[in-house]
Amino acid sequence: MNCQESLRTQSYLDGELHGAEAEAAERHLESCIDCQALAVQAADLSDALRKSARYRAPESLRLRLAARLDRETARKPARGFWYGAASGSGLTALAAGFALFAMLPPSAATLAQSVADAHARALTSGKTIMVASSNHHTVKPWLAEHAGISPPVTDFADAGFVLTGGRVDDVAGTRAAVSVYRHGNHQLDLFAWPDRGAPLPAPGINRGFRTRFWKSGDMDYAAVSDVDAAAFRKFSQLAQQQRE
Repeated sequence: MNCQESLRTQSYLDGELHGAEAEAAERHLESCIDCQALAVQAADLSDALRKSARYRAPESLRLRLAARLDRETARKPARGFWYGAASGSGLTALAAGFALFAMLPPSAATLAQSVADAHARALTSGKTIMVASSNHHTVKPWLAEHAGISPPVTDFADAGFVLTGGRVDDVAGTRAAVSVYRHGNHQLDLFAWPDRGAPLPAPGINRGFRTRFWKSGDMDYAAVSDVDAAAFRKFSQLAQQQRE
């Protein structure tokens, strides 16, 4: 890697840059072969980590840990949440702690990763569309019935972005409605899900896909695609301006 901007590019790929810094890094990435290779390597590493084997602890180990937690609870009942804040055994307290964390809104990094993963998963599986139609009167009611929310759905064919259908997907554990568009040979996904108060990521590139997030009313939105920067900016503006 010979490019002197490689450290800034890495920060951009990690979602650490915002505003003008992020835009400058994106413009540089569009024209720098070295930094494009860095982005591909980062995406490949992310894929490899997600596909790596995961192991479940043996039942015997889980029982030993539970027994040890119970002994700690009995010996030191006043050590805070993990050793007795929840009624019952130490294992109950541990489970309550995990449940608490599960209820917290996802981080910005988690959201960025989640929408990129969902977009990539749909493309590689060939399951990008569950209801095929360019008519918003068809797509919108289908999303309302199957996703439980009713975001605006608009065909932007006049601007070069053709509505092709919709599907239901998952964003960081929350069901999302996805409106699917085509621009030339590229697909664009517009995700919508109920706002949980989570901080939204800055515009960036994740797994090789451009992402842009925004809030409107009581919903969060994300546009995801591998189209060029100008087309993606145009689509994002159209999506943000649409109304019921």
